[in-house]
Amino acid sequence: MRFDDRLSTVLGLSAQAPRDRAVQWRQLVELVARGAGATDPSLLRRALGRITEIAPELPLAVRTAAASAIAGPSLPITLVAVFARDEPQVAEPLLDRLELDEQAWATIRSAASPEVRAFMDARRPAGASLDQVSGPQRAPASPTGLFRWECGPDGAIDWVEGAPRAALIGQSLRTAVPQRFEAMQPFADAELLLAGEGAHAGLWQWSGEPRFLPGSGRFAGYSGVARRRESQAQPAPAPATMDLPVDHDSLRELIHELRTPLTAIIGFGEIIEGQFLGPAHRAYRDRAGEIVRQARLLLAAVEDLDLAAKLRSGRMPAGEGAAMAPLVEVFADRLTVSLHDPAARCALEGGLASRLLERFVKAVLAAATEEEKLALSLDRAHPNVAIAIDRPAATLALDEGALLQPNTPAGLGFSLRLIRGLALTVGGNLVIEPGRFVLLLPSV
Repeated sequence: MRFDDRLSTVLGLSAQAPRDRAVQWRQLVELVARGAGATDPSLLRRALGRITEIAPELPLAVRTAAASAIAGPSLPITLVAVFARDEPQVAEPLLDRLELDEQAWATIRSAASPEVRAFMDARRPAGASLDQVSGPQRAPASPTGLFRWECGPDGAIDWVEGAPRAALIGQSLRTAVPQRFEAMQPFADAELLLAGEGAHAGLWQWSGEPRFLPGSGRFAGYSGVARRRESQAQPAPAPATMDLPVDHDSLRELIHELRTPLTAIIGFGEIIEGQFLGPAHRAYRDRAGEIVRQARLLLAAVEDLDLAAKLRSGRMPAGEGAAMAPLVEVFADRLTVSLHDPAARCALEGGLASRLLERFVKAVLAAATEEEKLALSLDRAHPNVAIAIDRPAATLALDEGALLQPNTPAGLGFSLRLIRGLALTVGGNLVIEPGRFVLLLPSV
């Protein structure tokens, strides 16, 4: 019922502008993929009709990214049929991962476009049993200690089942098994370490088979499984740095020592670039400008490290927390600010909350064009305070996995991973929705 209510709400939006229609389409696709409308056929028909209506207006990359985002072994047949009427490039991510009976495959095939029908026949000839389908076979549902994965031709993992996506999406197998990967050969029980502190952290044994596109035979990446390595009687010792306690005072002292020379480098570079001490050749000014730019990036990283140290130290003044309305209103000159809950308060100290919020807003704005006027809203999503910002147009075609890659617009992927890590440190999170980014911080 919760998804049905959301589906009804999204359908009720006017969505006249192209951007609003793109966001509505993505939201409808994801809601139907999650099962919205299953108990209300009329609501589902309206949603599928709207999806079909808007789809031709959207770029191919947007439709393909949406298909990749929802791809899985089990999806509503009616939604798959809508994508099957599209280009093969759009339908392929869904059809490649579906696990259906013969009748369901026949239903989809009858609704598919001629090009997609030809693709289906190449991958799964008519009359073939489920055990005869060419291509990588799916393992049963992943138990604890086992998960399934796939990566593209670049080696970056783009699909995971049975393990947290955030811990795996974007990691590269090309660097983990370089010789096998370059030769496009299968590999088995390659030991790879998953960092972190969750249930999936630790050493895993990975096995994979190469995948090739039908017809062209072009290399499409790998698919496989990973199993937790059985515990050894005498496990290999971890690197010494992992056993060292975190000394936050020493870390802050190091941050101070880094910040001081960086500030001096930036100042001296600006003097050369601005010719404040006399004329300088253009080549020297250009080089000085590049030094300033790189030093500012490094200084920003140092500031992020300082913020992380303070958040992890737990030394946050007790009290009533920070009032969030004044902190978000300072962005009114760059964003359209809406206070749905003006009384919302965050459990962080005001200075830390302000710095984290500033980092969040700057990262999103850096990926937007000057013409875009994004909206920011403050609301409460118990037990959190929710600060939501519209996704820039350049990011709408990207699913969560693609957004967290290093090569996203303006380095947004790195910033999002950093902000999510900082938010998780204090009990919050960063949620990526089809049309917006939502920073969740603990409320009081």
